[in-house]
Amino acid sequence: MTSGSDTQLMNQGRDDSGRFVNKITDQDILKVFDYNDDPVLTAPEVAEGLHRFDKQMTSEGVRNRLEKMAEDGLVNRKKIGSRAVCWWAEVAPEIDSRTA
Repeated sequence: MTSGSDTQLMNQGRDDSGRFVNKITDQDILKVFDYNDDPVLTAPEVAEGLHRFDKQMTSEGVRNRLEKMAEDGLVNRKKIGSRAVCWWAEVAPEIDSRTA
């Protein structure tokens, strides 16, 4: 049996359907590359890096988004093993006028 606080933690960032409610933009993903010391990241590393900005996305969701961003010329990739792919940003994130 879960308490109210346990349920709240499990649903944090999700709507009543269980979907994440915080929208993750391409700029959020580009910021992960910008804030990371290593310029080349895997999809799971990008997913983990989103936590810095209070955003959540699965590694598979990040991988799908990175594929779309690659089509748009924002990131690039290289296969580094039989299943491993590394990603890097081709452009810098836009500066937010509220924090600049």
